[in-house]
Amino acid sequence: MVAIPEMHAVPTPRFWVRPDIRGLEAQHASHTRHTFAPHSHDMFSLVSMDRGAEALLIRGNTVVAPAGRLFALNPGQMHSGRAADPGVGWTYRILYIAPEVMEAASRETASESRGPPDFAAPLIDDPALMRAFSLVFAGMVDPSTSTLEREADLLSLLVGLVNRHAASHGSSARATPCAPGVRRARALIEASVTRNISLTELAREARLSPWHFVRSFREQTGQTPQVYLRCLRVRHAQRLLATSMPMGEVALACGLADQSHLVKQFTRTLGVTPGEYRSAVHAPRCVSRT
Repeated sequence: MVAIPEMHAVPTPRFWVRPDIRGLEAQHASHTRHTFAPHSHDMFSLVSMDRGAEALLIRGNTVVAPAGRLFALNPGQMHSGRAADPGVGWTYRILYIAPEVMEAASRETASESRGPPDFAAPLIDDPALMRAFSLVFAGMVDPSTSTLEREADLLSLLVGLVNRHAASHGSSARATPCAPGVRRARALIEASVTRNISLTELAREARLSPWHFVRSFREQTGQTPQVYLRCLRVRHAQRLLATSMPMGEVALACGLADQSHLVKQFTRTLGVTPGEYRSAVHAPRCVSRT
């Protein structure tokens, strides 16, 4: 069995991607006075708070995640984060889990077909699940862990997570279904990752005034149009960083002015730089800032 690594003082963010486990990424970081701007991910985020506490703003409410607890965020769920106590900061581990991976685990828990689960209450107090989380994380960190062990530990974690903490089938913790106009505008944003789209154009596509469009988009998707576009660009950048495309070209391909804008948007969303993420994707080891 893989030993669970010590997870106390961590001076810099680290990121792991294993080519044998698709749809799973791991991150370990420590912050003090850093503040994450409002953002979302297109993957499930399962987070272990290891030291200190983080204050998250979710759906207009502040949720304090203390040490020793897990919390789960749905894809597309806008949130921001900062230290609950800036004098202490917070240290955490994250597993980013693709929706199709979570959906496969959800199907293991029921006889009928199920989509990806929802997590209405983000905070989870479950010592057994925390141990399962630590096993999966340790397997991501340790390159000697076999694929079979990683897959078995991940399946055990996700089935336990869905069985004990997902919203009941048929209920949803996500935003209200989108009206046709907002759906059209959202599709236009998704098709415009590489260009500088305007609010006027999006509002016209939605057939709403700009102010009404922004308000409706946020109410129905849980995030603003600009945050939605930024997160799409970051995810597109992640895909391109897995190739050999030069960093400056990655920025341009994501509709950003230059490499510095890529670094800023990538870091404020994931907490690691594009270079650190690229190193994790291309090497079976952790990355840390020098």
